[in-house]
Amino acid sequence: MILAKSDGTTLEQHIEDCLIVRTQLMSALPTLPAITSLSRFWDILFAAVYLHDFGKSQKEFQKVLLKKSNTWERQRHELYSVPFVDKLDLNKKDRDLIKRAVLGHHKDFYTLYSEYWKNDETLVFEFRQKWKRKGLKAHPADFNYNLRARLQISDLQKIIAGFEDIARQHNIAHVHLNNKISLADQPHPYKSIAKTERGYDYDSAAYLQNLLLWGSLKICDHYGSAGVKRIHILNDNHFSFLDSLEADLAQKGADFYEHQKTCFQKKGNCILIAPTGSGKTESAIGWLREEIKKHQGRVFYVLPYTASINAMHKRLSLKMDNVSETELSEIVGVQHGNLPPYLARYVDQIAEIKTTRERNARIKILKEQFRRIEHPIKITTPFQLLKYFYGVKGFEMGLAQLAGAKIIFDEIHAYDAITFAQILVMLKVLSSRFRCSVLVMTATLPSFMLQELKTALNVKNEIRADDEFLKSNIRHSIHLIEKSIEDIFPEVKSFLNDNKRIIIVCNTVQRAQAVFDTLQNDIDIASASIALLHGRFNAMDRLKNEARAFEKKTKILIGTQAIEVSLDIDYDVMFTEPAPLDALLQRFGRINRMSKNAPCPIFICKIGGPNDKYIYPPEIVKKTLDVLQDIDVLREQQIQELLDRVYPDWLPDQKKDFVRTKKAFQDSFVSLQPYSANKEREQDFYEKFTGIKVLPAQFLLDYKELIEKFDFIRAEQLLVNIHHGMYFKLKQNPEGSQIEMRIIDVIRDDDKIERHYITVAKCKYDHSKGMTDEYEDIREDVCL
Repeated sequence: MILAKSDGTTLEQHIEDCLIVRTQLMSALPTLPAITSLSRFWDILFAAVYLHDFGKSQKEFQKVLLKKSNTWERQRHELYSVPFVDKLDLNKKDRDLIKRAVLGHHKDFYTLYSEYWKNDETLVFEFRQKWKRKGLKAHPADFNYNLRARLQISDLQKIIAGFEDIARQHNIAHVHLNNKISLADQPHPYKSIAKTERGYDYDSAAYLQNLLLWGSLKICDHYGSAGVKRIHILNDNHFSFLDSLEADLAQKGADFYEHQKTCFQKKGNCILIAPTGSGKTESAIGWLREEIKKHQGRVFYVLPYTASINAMHKRLSLKMDNVSETELSEIVGVQHGNLPPYLARYVDQIAEIKTTRERNARIKILKEQFRRIEHPIKITTPFQLLKYFYGVKGFEMGLAQLAGAKIIFDEIHAYDAITFAQILVMLKVLSSRFRCSVLVMTATLPSFMLQELKTALNVKNEIRADDEFLKSNIRHSIHLIEKSIEDIFPEVKSFLNDNKRIIIVCNTVQRAQAVFDTLQNDIDIASASIALLHGRFNAMDRLKNEARAFEKKTKILIGTQAIEVSLDIDYDVMFTEPAPLDALLQRFGRINRMSKNAPCPIFICKIGGPNDKYIYPPEIVKKTLDVLQDIDVLREQQIQELLDRVYPDWLPDQKKDFVRTKKAFQDSFVSLQPYSANKEREQDFYEKFTGIKVLPAQFLLDYKELIEKFDFIRAEQLLVNIHHGMYFKLKQNPEGSQIEMRIIDVIRDDDKIERHYITVAKCKYDHSKGMTDEYEDIREDVCL
């Protein structure tokens, strides 16, 4: 018996588990043969899966799995799998393709170099100096000796003999495996394959063939090991809520909007421009319904912010999978950088989970499931897709799952010039090389950015809401006031007396916190009726405040840009600091969202904060105020013309960033190679697009106590994610650094010490208003 895993899983069982995944991929990613120009892609993948772990039959590796004394010396079992590929009756090109995928299914080729750089003379010398004295007949890394003498041939013979029967079970009739085992001397697989690998021209068929077979084999191996038995796909039942909605509208003598019906019929790439509250989500799902009829593919619904992602996950789970708010959907998944606290809310409602260990284990399992492709729809951020183009670990599996994908890109306007440039390159590559269909949606987009999108996606004409809808959609009256946000409290009190629900939007966290403090102190209103939302809360408090934003009893919602995008909330009045027109228009979308009332007032303070210039270009803010000066009631038909007056083109510095980034990102992806890894590029991604998690000083003892209990998930929920700029500001504070590194030593069950490093921010934290800049020293003796 040959083991594949230290848990007792046999090689035969592991092959069977991996082949189940391969079968599921055939349904979930049916475009892989067309994308790779390999009509026999699934046959080739079958052979690669079947043979990929044959090298585990090496006797010393079996001792490793059994935890017995051995001379394995950290070799790679993949090496000993490669020779069996030549026993397939495939042509040499296909066999070589399989060999590379098998050799690289755990380690990239560059990493293999660090293990197999020694030449034959060095091995001979080491053998004489060490291994001969220990009674070995050859060096442990002597490839040909081990191939001849240390494979469990009799056990392998049985698995090889089963190839034909299992192939027929998988409807493969034209791939055969030679039953006779004779492994003569041959070149070392690293030297003959990895060392001589020179890469592939990006435009060649070989590029995608190697990349996607490699990624698909790794998916089969990883998912097979994880016990994945089913990768769900979409069917028409998941879209039945659209039929119910249509019937409900018909009963009221209404119908879907024209732009929605156009999306329902549109095939391939398209761009939808329609106001907030005009049913863009339904438009997207109707478009998706038609796309799925063409062929299956994973679906990525892309949004900019965590709050909107969480809300969309709940919304689509309910509509498409008909689950309750306490259940997780098998159809709709979610992926972003702060997932454990979100999943914890579901896990904490499972009655049978009694202990912290069980809770953490369940959250970890769910997190892994959402990371994989078991859910056909994934609500995510653009950075979860962009990271594959940076070659982060596992990029080959990420790109494989994007084959034939349906990508719904909502709120495309929310990104700066640099990020927008990278998104454009990514969407063009996915559309042209990976046969993805893309729907881009926005309420506001300057014409020059729209043209860039149309060119990248080869879209001739965008879909827009029709004039009849726009004329009936009058939601906001505009009032520019010669005040700063600190001066609007008398007006706020007046609207509260009229029982209006109010949103106050600030440009910085500090201003939002100051407004929150003032209102808490000066206005006679229950604390439960005021909520604050920004990015400097820890995970636990952030989720609570997001939930409060939706509650009817919340009369005042104060926030930053976190309020702008995709939160399906509907208030009556807004006060906002000055900002660029596109940002303001998004903020407006949270007021009178469905046009059920007469135009609701939007008050724009003309006086901003002292730090606004670091967030928004002052010249764009000034242009915005100028074009809004003569607007009384804002009509949707005006918006494109207003946008183009404010944004005729990028600002000069933005233009440079856009052009430079677009070119550099194109070159970067083209240089990304199969079987390769680039740590510098991966580090570059994390520095650009991820923040730094810090622990507010007051929570240090709480954190230490949780870590010592191995409750890492609750410990992580105490952390606050800050951007790199704020981190360096705190670190370089002239009055004394507010950043300190701490080490927590934990004694494991085996009595070994495990070290945990944590970045502590010496800043005050309040559960209702988040982390401030105000100094607070670390308290060593108080557990809160």
